[in-house]
Amino acid sequence: MPTQLSGGFRFVAASIAIIGAGPRGISITERLAAYLRERPSQTPLTLHVIDDSQIGAGRVWDTTQTHTLCMNTLAGAVTLFTEPGATVGAPILEGPTMYEWIQALRGEHSHPLMRAHPHPLPTSFTEEIRATRPESNPSRALYGEYLRWVWQVALAQLPENVTVVEHNTRAVSIHEYGVTDAIQLADGTVIHADATVLATGWVLPGMSPAQQAFADSGVTYIGANNPVEQDVDRLAPGEQVLVRGMGMGFFDLMALVTIGRGGRFVEDASTRSGLRYEPSGREPHLAVTSGRGYPYLPKSEYHSLPPKADLTRLRAAIAAATASEAPVSFGRDLWPALARDAYAAYYTTLARVRPQALKLPLDEVLAAIGAVDLDTHASAASIFPVAEALSAACADFSTEPFHLAHWADPLAGTETLSLEELNHCIGKRMADDIREAVAAADSPIKAGLWVISAGRKPSAIATENGRGPREAALSQYMAFGQMVGSGPPLFRTRELLALADATLATFLGPNPTTEVSTGNSDATGAEGTYTARSHSRTVTATALADAFLPGPDVRTSVDALVASLRKGSRVRPFAPGGVETAAPETDASTRRTVHPDGTLDPRLHIVGIPTGKQWADTTISPMPGTNPLMLQETDKTALSLLTQAGLL
Repeated sequence: MPTQLSGGFRFVAASIAIIGAGPRGISITERLAAYLRERPSQTPLTLHVIDDSQIGAGRVWDTTQTHTLCMNTLAGAVTLFTEPGATVGAPILEGPTMYEWIQALRGEHSHPLMRAHPHPLPTSFTEEIRATRPESNPSRALYGEYLRWVWQVALAQLPENVTVVEHNTRAVSIHEYGVTDAIQLADGTVIHADATVLATGWVLPGMSPAQQAFADSGVTYIGANNPVEQDVDRLAPGEQVLVRGMGMGFFDLMALVTIGRGGRFVEDASTRSGLRYEPSGREPHLAVTSGRGYPYLPKSEYHSLPPKADLTRLRAAIAAATASEAPVSFGRDLWPALARDAYAAYYTTLARVRPQALKLPLDEVLAAIGAVDLDTHASAASIFPVAEALSAACADFSTEPFHLAHWADPLAGTETLSLEELNHCIGKRMADDIREAVAAADSPIKAGLWVISAGRKPSAIATENGRGPREAALSQYMAFGQMVGSGPPLFRTRELLALADATLATFLGPNPTTEVSTGNSDATGAEGTYTARSHSRTVTATALADAFLPGPDVRTSVDALVASLRKGSRVRPFAPGGVETAAPETDASTRRTVHPDGTLDPRLHIVGIPTGKQWADTTISPMPGTNPLMLQETDKTALSLLTQAGLL
């Protein structure tokens, strides 16, 4: 910032600190460069980039990790560059999507940014690069290489008055020091910054009392964490392991203790999964459970990028609900319209692929779906009454009626089944899931569920920042949408079913209770066991692994950096309607934090995953052609950082 002296101005250097050098830290750097190129400043700027993991990739996308772990996003559906028409303040920087980057690496086309910034890869990626298609799920390590390349591009965009200092260590505290932030690093360095942003991603909250008891028991416990940081080597060959969680964290753990230990999944058309598992003999036995008790559904195998879901009714309902100043109720205002969209997609697809299944003309079916009185069933407390009302109204329209509630609670009615009966039931359903995923665009069920998945983003945006009350129906729907839309690639579901058929995976059921007992050596010599119960079913194990990643919580995080922000009154929980959430409250236009007294912090910004209870779409990688909210956020944050640091 300039200080006036006789005869002219002396420019005093400014400094900005970015804590977290994964995708958001990279994007913020690129957006800083875009603003500084558009609005040149003579003020020298030092940009401190702080991360104790791989700078330019972050912990989740570290390029040195095993290639066994894959992205849950498609190669052609992720970018880190702004595009024409994007809602950003600084000029866009057009760059390749991940798949376009891979194509350029293969020599299939050239891109000016790649010519200017070549990025040779280790030979360990050669086969993956050769085989990748737009609809492939790349390894996380390869995505890390893409991010590292974008990082180099971003650094090259910075003007000459910017000096970048990389600190490959952890930020452990932030304190106010006059008009700057004093950031203490684990290596003993103290950085002074005129503006600071936390782009830290998944910072784990503290353990629950039950988890802490497991950790203190002395019986093998692997706590919830990023899969590559979970010490699965502690799980012994042949050991019975209780695994809690059936989303992507579970599928990652499953791959690490099977493929990662030399096991092989072999194509075999005679099996219901299409695979046969050939064990290495080093695998544990997995007893798997979760709140819902059923694995996340596999993604459809479209052999292309997914189609766009028809959300006509939902979008109309959002427009009507947000036209007034009244709070938006998801359960009452939006869910009925979204459920109608799902039923319409199901029956429209059914009419196309199996027209003989309809008892009425399609236009009459769609008109009836629109005419069902759902107002008396709409509830802030649950999504089930609306789903059941639509199912009842459509029951006689076809020989293959759609039952949405059946998918929202897939194990309803299985409470009295024995462990063997339950596993037979789940195995059969998983085989059906695989067939529907293979049918993809020709599956009426997948068409209806794809609408449920696609409705999450517009629904979240319509209710974000306290515009909608916190409703059980919304939480219930988001969990449902995640299960049917954020599941694993199809090959992972095939692998799980193959493990079940090889008796290496057993399903316990939903809503388990888990206890640990210590001091009693079993037949294997193990000291202590875990016992999990779901209804009348029980399993015991000598190890417990939590295969999920709990969201950050600014109120309870044991991370020293977050604790220093609480202690310094730099943050307060976002509390719509007076009800606290796990997210730190931030300003809409700048992402500066809000103090307990309601004032904006003069320097501190927080972006991304920690703010998910306030802002929509915080965990989603930027998708091409969607004007990604993540890039809008990094753009406005970059502008605020430069403004607060005195450069603009």
